[in-house]
Amino acid sequence: AADDWTGAPEQRIAGLATVWAEAKYAFPSFDHLPALDWDRSFRDFVPRVLAAPDRDAYYLVLMEFAGLLEDGHTCVLPPWGYLKPEDDNPPLEVQVVDGAFLVARAADTPELKARGVSAGLEILAVDGVPVRTFFEESVNRYYPRGSAHANDALNVVYLLRGPRGSAVTLRVADESGAARDVTLTRDSAQADGSPFLPRVLQWMLADAPLEVRRLPGDIVYLRIAHFQDPALADSFLALLEAVEPGSATGLLIDLRFTLGGRSDIAERMIGALIEAPVSSPRWRYPHYVAARQNWGQPPEWTTTSRMIPPRDGRRFAGPVVILTAGIAASTAEDFAISLREAGRALLVGERTAGSAGNPLERPLPGGGTFQMATFRAYLPDGGEYVGLGLKPDVEVRPTKDSLRLGADPALEAGLAVLADRSAHRR
Repeated sequence: AADDWTGAPEQRIAGLATVWAEAKYAFPSFDHLPALDWDRSFRDFVPRVLAAPDRDAYYLVLMEFAGLLEDGHTCVLPPWGYLKPEDDNPPLEVQVVDGAFLVARAADTPELKARGVSAGLEILAVDGVPVRTFFEESVNRYYPRGSAHANDALNVVYLLRGPRGSAVTLRVADESGAARDVTLTRDSAQADGSPFLPRVLQWMLADAPLEVRRLPGDIVYLRIAHFQDPALADSFLALLEAVEPGSATGLLIDLRFTLGGRSDIAERMIGALIEAPVSSPRWRYPHYVAARQNWGQPPEWTTTSRMIPPRDGRRFAGPVVILTAGIAASTAEDFAISLREAGRALLVGERTAGSAGNPLERPLPGGGTFQMATFRAYLPDGGEYVGLGLKPDVEVRPTKDSLRLGADPALEAGLAVLADRSAHRR
């Protein structure tokens, strides 16, 4: 709790040392960071944690230190969690498309109408700083996701956040390319008082974890928010039990804003879509043995995986498409990997985040937590995907025009793939 924070030098150093020590002896991906001198970085950060004026500033230093590891499952989670309760943002959602920061969705509020802010508008600068520079210096240094495209996909939720009620000035360009400045209030409230949320937060915090609807052509659309709750797997299996053979021509499973969860829950769901056992991803983790280090020998590694069996009971044997994007990570990627490995699904959309790790958690002074990946994950054939993401079978990206028109090209492409049944490969 915040009451536990004294700011004493030994307390400040203890938090930094926890991050350094846990990573030094168990972080599995230092070979991805050949230029990083972890011990020297620790020494460089000591005066910075000692000079931090308060708890919140101290935590920003810790977050930056952990961010040097550039891993999507490794971070310092500050006492305020993922979002500061006293912060807010204007009621709009930003998406990075081909390097451009675009308004993807905007609420119907008097301020946005008066300022001419709508979907498709490009953001060029934030408070006078070029938007890419602002994004890297104010956001990504504290919240690295393990790959540049994952940073762009998820971290834009932080781009415009700041003290609730404060103003932020954006330099924007409209459809013609003409640039102008607009000043917006960090107040996400809509007319009914509810907050306007980016879709990743809407999926995680507000919507039901499993959305089901029928689309034209007898396609069953399933939006999965996370793989955290065993009840979600129960609902998924009950849904498939209720689908009469031949009554659905395909499944369209939307994982574009799915951050992860528990592998055992995903594996229960996978079992309802396969006819033969299929491998999970491989997991590889190091063993620190002081004697080996003293002898100049490399660490030993253990590699493991699981075979996922088909479930007893009704299984869906029709074609499956999984919609993917740069936010989809961790267990969402496990789900997609195994179904593609089984020849049971095609991936349509954008490259996934490329992040895995079953994070270890350690408490920090003042109420925060250090989370660290404990293994490296690989495809069943040993190929790399952490830091790279899964390349979709059919790549479809949004455009400025699709955002402006409210179109969903990935969904449309997924329906087209199902229409010719090419998602059913075996």
